[in-house]
Amino acid sequence: MRLRTLGFFCIGIAVLVSGCGGRQSASTAQSAFLPQSTFALPAPLQTPALLAVKYPTGDLEYWPIGKSRKTPILITRGLGLSQPSSMAANGTTVAITNTTPREVVLYDVASKKKTELPDPFGIPTDIAINKKGTIFSLTIVKAGQVDVTMYNTGSKPKDFVCPVMSNIAWIAADNEGDIFLNGYGKFGIGVAEMPNGPNGLEANRCHALPIQPESGYVDGLAIDPKTDDLVVLDNPDLCAGGIEGMMTIYRKPYSKNTGSSVVLGGNCPYGLRLNADSTMLFYSDSDVSGSFSFMREDGYPGGAPIATYSGGEPIGFTTIPNTLPN
Repeated sequence: MRLRTLGFFCIGIAVLVSGCGGRQSASTAQSAFLPQSTFALPAPLQTPALLAVKYPTGDLEYWPIGKSRKTPILITRGLGLSQPSSMAANGTTVAITNTTPREVVLYDVASKKKTELPDPFGIPTDIAINKKGTIFSLTIVKAGQVDVTMYNTGSKPKDFVCPVMSNIAWIAADNEGDIFLNGYGKFGIGVAEMPNGPNGLEANRCHALPIQPESGYVDGLAIDPKTDDLVVLDNPDLCAGGIEGMMTIYRKPYSKNTGSSVVLGGNCPYGLRLNADSTMLFYSDSDVSGSFSFMREDGYPGGAPIATYSGGEPIGFTTIPNTLPN
């Protein structure tokens, strides 16, 4: 099964999974590291590396970054995941959103230990980590409503609602701790900003950015940690040929006048992650039939093709090393 976008995946899961619409009582996230009992690394992890979690099994794989490769290297099988959807990284620890059970799983590829962070509000989808290491995930609370869940060490998860958006597909954080949400809202298709104030996120001030409206599928969002540039990916022709993989980069202050676009091409580009020094861009793509998917590496910000990584079924991916926010 190839997911179209996290946003459409969210709605489908919310409808199909029993009890998805109801909120559970908040509980303190489990923070004790648990021993990992599946497989150890077949060889020392070669860095820089492009890591991916395989759909639907949750196997964790990677490709050494450098040149095209047809076969990923297995890191570990399963991790107790069922239908994972996204991944970010902080150092050697990857954070993976999972459908069953509803949680964020942290796995340290160096120590081979994991932590489970249950989502008390619904099903987590996309994920981001800010400069302080705070984890933010998008959570399907019910069909048509996606909130932001914040995980801080030693405290209960917190729920934040952006009043101008409902069906959110992607999340990112900037150097100032602000949160950016890409998807569908009262203003149409685009990006909203949830600012960070003196006492933390200010959900009541969440507002639409005055950037160019997106068209087709919204398929990726990132913040360049070097510049705070906002990077948006959409597929204007709905992955049916024509113009696909439209990447637009906005400088601050984000507006229609500060954006520049480049067409990455491909069939159905999906997701965005940058390497540690923001010189390479990674995203998923699939063949025309949608029967298999692979990873592409392009130069950033120009978008020139560099390499292709295939042989897996990547759904969530990130790089090690990287730079926060991620």
